[in-house]
Amino acid sequence: MTLFLRDEEVNQCVDMASMLTAIESMQSHFGMGEVYNLPRRKIIAEGGQLAVMGGGLFHDGVLGVKTYTVVRGQYSFQVSLYDADSGELLCYTQANRLGQLRTGATTGVAAKYMSNQDAATVGIIGTGYQAPTQLEAVCRIRGVKSVRAFSRDQERRKEFAEKMSGALEIEVTAANSGEEAVRGSDIIICIAATMEPVVSGEWLSEGALIVGAGPTTWRAREVDDAVLTRADRIVVDSLDQAPVEAGDMASAVDRGIMQWSQVQELRQVVSGNVQGRNGPKEIVYAKLMGTGVADVAAAKLAYDKATAAGIGYVTPW
Repeated sequence: MTLFLRDEEVNQCVDMASMLTAIESMQSHFGMGEVYNLPRRKIIAEGGQLAVMGGGLFHDGVLGVKTYTVVRGQYSFQVSLYDADSGELLCYTQANRLGQLRTGATTGVAAKYMSNQDAATVGIIGTGYQAPTQLEAVCRIRGVKSVRAFSRDQERRKEFAEKMSGALEIEVTAANSGEEAVRGSDIIICIAATMEPVVSGEWLSEGALIVGAGPTTWRAREVDDAVLTRADRIVVDSLDQAPVEAGDMASAVDRGIMQWSQVQELRQVVSGNVQGRNGPKEIVYAKLMGTGVADVAAAKLAYDKATAAGIGYVTPW
């Protein structure tokens, strides 16, 4: 029997708290060698593209694949979840809302392990579709007291600040520039659709965590070279994907500014094999591109929650 889920049903049964737990557990098992990630692959066509990524949660007995299209700027996401022992298709789910939650949760997990425990101020650059869950996740992890948000559209950033102030019950204000959002912030989140750096290393305070969660192409740079040279630690969620999806680092490696051997993976930090930071003054940069295995973990969560709640459409397959 196969469970079919739409975004509306995912939204009914999956929240950020449960997603944070699922992603943290996956990363821990990943660091112990009990998870496999299938890196993203893209087929570029004249009218758009198809991307495929996936993974296996061996400790949970499931395999999965995520596919999505991007056509005329519109995204459509789906995940297929399989029983690793029988090969049965357990669940086929829309993954627009699911991806939004897992993207935010991955940033939240990074903040848990790599930001200072007393981090209370957040600067976020980008106020689009993915931004709300980024803030929600970080605010669930740390005792955030204030947020400064910047995006290019003045009205949009004001609307975002007002909406998130109410949703999170903390002070969220619209910044007049990226520099204003970043300076003095304990945690900086880059979630903007950008091809050029939106964060300068000169703006960073001691002890800051910078999370790059935006574009996934070698052409796009979210941070400048000074961020990479000032960072005491650089972490990614996939070293396999980074050379073709982390443009700021790929460019820096090509120019001899840094080496891939300096970069560590989030799974090693979460599993305890590597420390997230060695002291409160260290600057940490985390580039989170999104992994297929995170989507599989998210789909397994949705499947379990929906099955328990009797949500979705079940049919023989």
